[in-house]
Amino acid sequence: MEIYNEKIYDLLNPDQVSRMENNGPGLKLRWNKRDQFVVENLYVFTCNNIDEAQFLFNVGMRNKTMASHKLNNASSRSHAIFELRIEYYENSNPEDVVVSKLDLVDLAGSERVSIVSHDGRVSKETIDINKSLFTLRQVINSISENQNRQKEIHVPYRDSKLTSLLKQSIGGNAYCLMVHNI
Repeated sequence: MEIYNEKIYDLLNPDQVSRMENNGPGLKLRWNKRDQFVVENLYVFTCNNIDEAQFLFNVGMRNKTMASHKLNNASSRSHAIFELRIEYYENSNPEDVVVSKLDLVDLAGSERVSIVSHDGRVSKETIDINKSLFTLRQVINSISENQNRQKEIHVPYRDSKLTSLLKQSIGGNAYCLMVHNI
């Protein structure tokens, strides 16, 4: 999926890809009974091996919103999330299933509107990208501060669709690793 201008689009659904191009309505983000955010009507595929998962990853990346502007010929204009749910069980006890989730996230880079473009569309994209990255920074700072305090402060997950979707990966019972490429 991708988050483009604070709308969620399914990169593996051809109907969603055409809506993306026309800036149509995205998919809805909902809160479910298990205290997590989910995207309604997102395509889910079963993969039996790494090659099948890699194929879907490549299809999604081809459909990701990219554009050129003054600083970059192939700039990512959205945040993309490739979510893998891995289920493991022993053949001797198939009812005892361990489920793990791995979110691979490609964040669009922070940019200065005045340098990138004077075009209205690119300016809106840049503002939305920067806003969600700012919220991500606020969430990470709040989580860090909560580890050192006796009274917890509010973590603003809901301020952005990106942080809402990454709530469990960032602040839940999870390991989070960030790799920064410049």
